[in-house]
Amino acid sequence: MSEPRFTPGPWYSCHNGDCKCNQIWSNDYPVAVVESGEWGDKYPSLRLVGDNSFNQKAEAYMERIPYGKIEEETARANKALIAASPALYAALEKLVNVCDNCGGPEWEGWGWVRGCLDEAESALAKARGESQ
Repeated sequence: MSEPRFTPGPWYSCHNGDCKCNQIWSNDYPVAVVESGEWGDKYPSLRLVGDNSFNQKAEAYMERIPYGKIEEETARANKALIAASPALYAALEKLVNVCDNCGGPEWEGWGWVRGCLDEAESALAKARGESQ
């Protein structure tokens, strides 16, 4: 098992999730931005502005192809989950280590526990970038 390379926690949502920037921060820098509202691809475009052909200029702007909308309540929940990620990782890792070290004959017949531990170990590996 390798050491995780992600930014150490704690992480927090900017202004406890009330900030419109939707950023998740570590102690030193932002680690994520959560989408909210309309989302889609942005691309540069040009348009002609001015009242007649002698006064027209080309103006660059960003165009967007909208694909959908993320409700603010969903974005707030996503921010909370992402901000909690380092703490969730640490807690799950401790739980797996404790259960792996205390397992033995008393776990016989408790296949569901082993299944849960396998899922937890898989989630930890995924968080470390070791699996998809």
